[in-house]
Amino acid sequence: MVNTVTRGKCTPQRTIPTSASSWAEIDLAAVGHNVGQLRQRAGGAQIAAVVKADGYGHGAETIASAALDAGASLCAVFSVAEAIHLREHGIDSPILVLGPALPGDATEIARLRLTVIADSRETAEMLDGAARAAETVVRVHLNLDSGMQRFGLAHREALRLAAIVRAYPNLALEGVMTHFPSATAEDEGQTLDAFDAFMRTADEIGAPIRHAAASAAMLRFPQMALDLVRPGIALYGIDPLHGGASPSAATELQPVLSWHARLLAIRNVRAGESVSYGGRWTAPRDARIGIVGAGYADGLRRSVSGSGAALIRGRRAAYVGAICMDCAMIDLTDMSDAEVGDTVTLIGVDGEGEISASEMADWTGAIGYEVCTGIGPRVARVAVG
Repeated sequence: MVNTVTRGKCTPQRTIPTSASSWAEIDLAAVGHNVGQLRQRAGGAQIAAVVKADGYGHGAETIASAALDAGASLCAVFSVAEAIHLREHGIDSPILVLGPALPGDATEIARLRLTVIADSRETAEMLDGAARAAETVVRVHLNLDSGMQRFGLAHREALRLAAIVRAYPNLALEGVMTHFPSATAEDEGQTLDAFDAFMRTADEIGAPIRHAAASAAMLRFPQMALDLVRPGIALYGIDPLHGGASPSAATELQPVLSWHARLLAIRNVRAGESVSYGGRWTAPRDARIGIVGAGYADGLRRSVSGSGAALIRGRRAAYVGAICMDCAMIDLTDMSDAEVGDTVTLIGVDGEGEISASEMADWTGAIGYEVCTGIGPRVARVAVG
C-alpha cells in the first residue's frame, strides 16, 4: 500500500509573505525525498519529472530544479509554451513535450532542443524543416494508443510513421510511449493486455527508449518501468491510487504542498443569524465566526462549506456559509483562544492535525490533481526546506 506521510507533526516556523492573505509552501526537501523513492521504484529507468500545469500548481521551474537536483534525468510538460517557460527560467535539461506539436511550434522546438511527439507525416515534415533550418536534429517520440483515445497511434499507423520519421535526415526516432487510461486493480487485466500490445509494437519499431508508466502504473506494475518513467502526481507526494497499490509497491511519499491563510477577522453571531451570501448557514447557537483570507478565486471551492474544515492551532474548524471570492468563514465557537492574525492551514499539518489534498478533494467530489492545480496564481508560492 502506498503511504502518503508527512515529515513529523510539529508546526514549522514559517516565513509568511508580508502582503499575502494566503500562501502555499513548497517543500523542496519533500521533492528530493519523493524523487529518491521513485528512483528506487523505477530500478534503472530514467525519471522524467512531469511539471506540466505549472508543476501541478506547485511552480514548474521550482519543482523542475529540485527534481533534477535529486536525480531526475529530464522534465516533461504538455505544451511547447510550458517548455519555453522552463528554458526561460534556466532549466537546461532535456524536456519532453507530451502534447501535440502545433504548426507554429516547430522553430522553437528546434531552437530550444525539445523532444516532441510526432503524430503524422505532416508533423514530421514540419519538424524536419525547422531542424534543417536550425542546423540541428530534433528528437522524436511516437505515442501509441492504449485505450485513451486521445492522441495515440494504432499499431499500423505507428509502424508507418516510424519509417517516415527515420527517412528524414534531421529527425531522430528516440522513443516510443503510451499512456494507460487506468492502472487500478479493477482494470488490471485490461491494463496488462494493453501493455503487452504496446511492447509488441515497440519491439517492432525498435526505438532506443520505451516508456509506458506514469505515477499509477509505476507504483502498481514495476515491470512497466522499462527505460523511462513519467511520475506526475506521485512526485508531489499524492497517492494516485488512493491506497490501491499492491503491498509490494509500498512507497513513502511526502506531500510537497501545504496551503495556509491568515485569520483576518472574528465575528460574534447570535443564534438564528445567517452567515455569508444567500444565508446558506444559520447559527444554531451564539457563534464565533472566523474570516479566513482565502476564497474561491484562490481555489477554495464553494462546495467545501458544509463538508470540510480548516486547521487552526492544531484543531479543526468547520467551514460555514458560502465561500466568497476572497474569503471563507470557519466556526471558532469552541476555540476561544483563536485570534486575528493566526495562521489557518487549509492543506497541510498543524500540530497533531492534518488535512491532505486528497481529503479536500473528497469533500468536493474532485481528485487531488484538481485541488493542487486549482490553487490560483495570487496565492504566493514560498519555497521551504
